[in-house]
Amino acid sequence: MMPRSIFAYIAALPAVVTALPATVRAADPVYPLASHVGLVAPSPMQPSQTFRGFEDKEAGAQILILEVPPKAFPDVEKQMSVEALKKQGMTEEKREPLTLKGGKGTLIVGQQVADNKKVRKWLLLASTNEVGALIAVQVPDAAKSKYSDNNVRAALMSTTMRATVPIDEQLTLLPITFDKTSALRPFRIIGNSTVFLTDGANDPPDVAAQPLLIISVAQGGPEQASDRNNFANNLFSSLNDFKEIRITGAEMLRLDNQQTHEIQATAKDAKTSTPLQLVQWIRFGNGAFIRFVGIARADVWKQAFPKFREVRDATKPRG
Repeated sequence: MMPRSIFAYIAALPAVVTALPATVRAADPVYPLASHVGLVAPSPMQPSQTFRGFEDKEAGAQILILEVPPKAFPDVEKQMSVEALKKQGMTEEKREPLTLKGGKGTLIVGQQVADNKKVRKWLLLASTNEVGALIAVQVPDAAKSKYSDNNVRAALMSTTMRATVPIDEQLTLLPITFDKTSALRPFRIIGNSTVFLTDGANDPPDVAAQPLLIISVAQGGPEQASDRNNFANNLFSSLNDFKEIRITGAEMLRLDNQQTHEIQATAKDAKTSTPLQLVQWIRFGNGAFIRFVGIARADVWKQAFPKFREVRDATKPRG
């Protein structure tokens, strides 16, 4: 969800804490971990350990990178108007269109008073066909000699946007880790809370193509053991893409000293009628739950199920 005021979010740079380190390669654009957007930051800025971007702690200078979904881009552009920025306390001095690597952008330069201190501010609204970003550079007036307009402009001109993020980077943002994946391959992550794993070299086009394990983490879940059976059944009944579902077994297990509810079932693929078998495990505890859904064709279930179970047992909350 995008914040109501993008600019207000940018103005709160020091308050952003998302623990996103980055790996630096000299002379190449640096991508904060799991970010689509990278750039060559002006020296002596370094990748931040507390927010997505770069910072010079000694000078109090920062670069914040905020990715913008394509659907939200028109609304963000409206928030970058002269009048809108003025309402947020920024006095605009210059605005220019830029041609970036594989995309385009609009650069806005001006002054703003933040926390009773005057700061120099550069805002770059950039986009490609797949990715958009709002990049904000903020330098306290006392440090402006270290960061000239030309140097900051050159850094922003180096902005590069990659269409995809390596799966290994995405995995580090999940609230869980895997001691092992039993040859299952992570191939898709949604919302930093759900990961899809499969048993095969190619990404499966549908649920019947090859074994599939979906692991998701969510806050909440019933605290009382007596309520957990209904909770698990309700989640299982919400599964789509299947027909003729028949539950063959359900029980409460004790795994890794936590209650885990198990449901096993047979079903058919809704499109092809391919016979399938399903398993759902829900591990409760510590104000959250981890849900595992394993799916495989009936003819390969005996090979897939032990792998699902091994991944389940190897999944731990991130410390």
